[in-house]
This record gives sequence, structure tokens and C-alpha cells, in this order.
Amino acid sequence: PTSTTASILMAAQEASIVTTTGGIEGAGAGGGLGLNAPGAGPKVNHFAGGGGGKRKDRPDFPEEIAQKWESMLSDEGPCCYILAIYSANGKALELAASGPDEGPDGLGKCGMDMFKAELEKYPDKAGWGGFRCNAVDNRQNTISKRAKIIFVQYMPESAPAMRKAKMGPHKGAMKETFTGAHCDIVVEKPEDISADELVKTLQAATGAHKPNGYEFNVGEITDADYYKDLS
Repeated sequence: PTSTTASILMAAQEASIVTTTGGIEGAGAGGGLGLNAPGAGPKVNHFAGGGGGKRKDRPDFPEEIAQKWESMLSDEGPCCYILAIYSANGKALELAASGPDEGPDGLGKCGMDMFKAELEKYPDKAGWGGFRCNAVDNRQNTISKRAKIIFVQYMPESAPAMRKAKMGPHKGAMKETFTGAHCDIVVEKPEDISADELVKTLQAATGAHKPNGYEFNVGEITDADYYKDLS
């Protein structure tokens, strides 16, 4: 071929070379002229949970729910429980309760019974929430505490079946907001939350060093001496 023809062919070949994310050059990385390479071609919007469409794996909820959860995690302020329930159409969560407004802060705040009292107000409404408690080490006249967070999936027997069926797909998204939990529990009624059962669940989730007590309500220590039980 003439030099002019050869120059045209070389230019066409160079135009077809695609640089991939790995830095390897090739004629059409992934086939053809490179249209299968990552990022090539028009953007595709996925409407089944992202990419511009409305997510189906989570209900809508106001920012105050996330803010209240963060307040519970924080040592600042007395907030030690939060409960969010599904709206009438099941498409959103509503803040049902959080608190208290006054009380101890830091490692002094615990909210099991207060949280259970709020559940009793909603015998037919499903929801999500949690409360704070403390792991307690009382050894050789030295007492130390570590905060523990219980994440609760509330599925009362009287709640609509379709509402409860959606909770499974929603759980992953809920835990993106309700972060920092040390254990998860699923309950149908307030009485399902008991100190003795929580001790078993929390102790199973701890490492080699296990606390010898838990404070689920302010000033009430439930014995959990794992090592004593082995003796």
C-alpha cells in the first residue's frame, strides 16, 4: 500500500484501541471496539433498587429517626431507646417514641423497661428500634462498664401479614441506619424481651473476656458470671 494508505490504516487501528481499568491496551477490551469495557456506553438506570429509581428494599423515614438513634449511641444526653413504626400504608416509618428527656447520661443510661413500655402501646403495628444497656465487670472491688446496643425487630402477631413480610427485605437497609448494635433480636410482644435471654445472647456474642453482669435498667444488675457457671 502507498504511504498515504498506510497512514490511514494506522490511524484507524489506533482509534480502536481501548485502555481498560487494569492499564492493558487491546483492540476492543471485552470485544468489538471496546463497548463492553467498564464504563463504556450509555448509563443504565436500574429501577429495582437504585440508579435513579426508588428503592424497594426500604421504607421512607424522616431524618429525625436517624438522629434519635445517633443520640442513643452517644454518651451525651439521656436518650437510651428509640422505636419507629410503619405508617398506615406501610411505605414509611414514623418515629413513635424515644427518650427519656431527663435522666443519666453516658454509662448511666439504660432503657430496656422503658422500651418495652413503648411496645405495649403498639400491639398491632410492626416496627424497628432498639435500646441501650451496659455490660458490667465487677472484679476485685473494681467496677467497669461498657455500653451495649440491642437492635429490635418488632413483629406483633396482630400486625398485618403483608407488613411483616416486607420486614425481611427491609432489614439490611434498616441496619444501614441503625448502626452499632451488638446483637439483634426479633420479638412479637414486649414480654419476649427478658434480661435472662438477653444475657445468653450477649454472652454468646462476646469474645474471650466475658462480663459478669449486665445492667438493662438503671441500677439493676443481672448476674452473668460465665466463669462461675463453669466451676
